[in-house]
Amino acid sequence: TKGEKLLDVALAPEIHIQMAIPLNKKVGFSLLQDLNIDEIIDIYVEAGRIFTQDMLINNISTSLDDFAELITRSTGMPITYVNNALNMIPNIFKKRELKRVLKANSPTGNLDIYDTNFGVRGNTRFGWSPRGRNVGVALPGNHPGVSLLGALMPLFKMPAILRASSSEPFTSFRICKSLWEAGLPPESLFHFVTDHSVVDTIVRKSDLGMIFGSEWILKAYEHNENIKTYGPGKSKVLIDIENMSPTLQELSQEIAYRSISLDGGRGCINTSGVIFNGDDGYEEFRDNLAQKLASAEPIDPMNPRAEIPAMNPDAARELNKFIKSRMGGNVHNVTGKYRDTDDFLVIKDDLAYLMPTLLELDEEHQMRTDEYPFAFGTITKPNDYYLEELLENSLSVGFLTDHPRKAKKLLRNPTIQKVFVNDQTFLMDIAAPHEGFNAEFLYRSKATNYDGVNNFLINDE
Repeated sequence: TKGEKLLDVALAPEIHIQMAIPLNKKVGFSLLQDLNIDEIIDIYVEAGRIFTQDMLINNISTSLDDFAELITRSTGMPITYVNNALNMIPNIFKKRELKRVLKANSPTGNLDIYDTNFGVRGNTRFGWSPRGRNVGVALPGNHPGVSLLGALMPLFKMPAILRASSSEPFTSFRICKSLWEAGLPPESLFHFVTDHSVVDTIVRKSDLGMIFGSEWILKAYEHNENIKTYGPGKSKVLIDIENMSPTLQELSQEIAYRSISLDGGRGCINTSGVIFNGDDGYEEFRDNLAQKLASAEPIDPMNPRAEIPAMNPDAARELNKFIKSRMGGNVHNVTGKYRDTDDFLVIKDDLAYLMPTLLELDEEHQMRTDEYPFAFGTITKPNDYYLEELLENSLSVGFLTDHPRKAKKLLRNPTIQKVFVNDQTFLMDIAAPHEGFNAEFLYRSKATNYDGVNNFLINDE
C-alpha cells in the first residue's frame, strides 16, 4: 500500500497458460469425472484442515497469520476484515457445508446427479451434463473471500484455471495449495498470476470463463454466453416504512450503516445507494447515518481496531479527484458537517484513507449509482420516479419495510439479483445464488431416457 516491496511474485508468461489449458480440459476433466462426489468432498474437507496449518512455501514456514499480514500490507484491507475472510474458508470446507452447497446447486436437490449425470424431476427423466470441460476464472483483488468462487469450481467436477490478482494472489494460492496437498489432481486446478494482457486468453480459450471487472471491461464479453461477467454491484437499501417509530428508525440506520461500511465498503454487495421513501423521519435518518459513518477514524490497517481500508496516496488522490469531478450540481456531503470538512481524503503516515462518505443528491444526478472501493453511499428521496425504477440493475437490495409483502415486486424484477427483506445487503451465503447458481452456468439439462441400467436393445432371437 505504501509502495514498498513485500515479496517477489512471478508473472506467468502466456505460453504457460497456453500449455495449461489443454491439460486442464483433457486430463483435469477426466480425473475429476473419475472421482465420485463424496471423494471430492473429502478432499475439500482435508484442504480446510491444511489451510489453517503452517504451510511450507519455498522452504519457509508460513502461518495463516503471515498470509493475513501480507494481504493487509498489499491491499490495505484492515487486518480484522482479512482475518474474518480467511477464517470463513475452513468453515465452508466442512462436510455438511459442502454438501449443502452442492445440494443447493443440484437440479434435484441430491448429490448423486454429479456422478450419474441424470435425474428425475416431475416424473420426467433428464440428463445433466457439463457445458464445457474447464473454466477460466479471472479473480479480482478487492476482497479475499472472492477467491472462494474460483476455488470451488472443482467441487462441481469442473476443472479450473485461476488467474489471481497481482495485488492479492495470496488467498487463492493458499486455497489451491491446500487442495493439492489434500489430493486434488493438480491438472484439475491451475493457479497463475499474470499481467492483464493474459486475462483474455484465460477466459476465452477455456471452454467457459468467469471475469470480474468494471463496466467497460465487461462490455467486451457481454454477448458471449460462455463467459460469465461480474461487474459493479450498485447495491441499494430501500427504506419504505409507513409508520416510522424510534425503534424502526434506529434499526434502519444500523442496517444501512452496516450495508455501506462492512469490510470497508469494498464488496460489490456493499450498499452504494440509499433510497428513503416518504418524509416521516427522513432528515433524522440521513443525519444519524451520516454521523455514524463520519465517526470512523483513519487507523493503520494492521491495527485490529481499523475500519477504513488504506490506499497508496497517489492512487487515492486520483480517485478523490475523479469523484469530486462528478460532484457538480445539487450534491450535499452530509458527512462533511460531522468532520468539519467536505474533503474525504486523509493522508496519514504515508497512507491514504478515503473516509466513509454519504452524499445527498436528487434521483437524476449522475452519481446516484456510482460505486467506489470504500464506504461510499448516496441518499435520495424519490419524487418523479417509481421506487422500482430506482432499484433496477442492483446486485443486492435491502428492503426495509413494515409491509414485507411489497418485496414480491422486487423479486419479480429481472434486473435485481438479490432481495433481502428487513436485512442488510451484505448477506453472503456460499450456497445461495450469486447472479445465479454456479451450476446453472457450469451445467445444462438435456432430454434423455438414459438411466445407466435399463437401456439395452431387446433381442427377440
